[in-house]
Amino acid sequence: MTKAPITTHILDLHTGKPASGINVKLFSPNSQNFLTQAVSDKEGRINVWTNGIVLSHGIWKLEFETKIWFYNQERDSFFSDIHLRFNIVKIDQHYHVPLLLNEFGYSSYRGS
Repeated sequence: MTKAPITTHILDLHTGKPASGINVKLFSPNSQNFLTQAVSDKEGRINVWTNGIVLSHGIWKLEFETKIWFYNQERDSFFSDIHLRFNIVKIDQHYHVPLLLNEFGYSSYRGS
């Protein structure tokens, strides 16, 4: 299984564990049209998407559906979903976009 050019890793800061079972959608640049989706695995990672990805320049978007995930954990959440937009300039590189979250906040960065 080949790793996709855009990957993510979701960590639950409340428990200190990976956040498995979160549905994530990926939107393509320019038109911001829905491209593909996947569900985070037991390690909280998405390394492969339902559909293949061909990188292009522009603003991409990851949409993490967190409300249903927190509900399934029997926890409340302030954010119903989280949208991360990021700019791809060099299409020959890998882009890893982790998400660190808890019920009341989140942060992200470009990982490796």
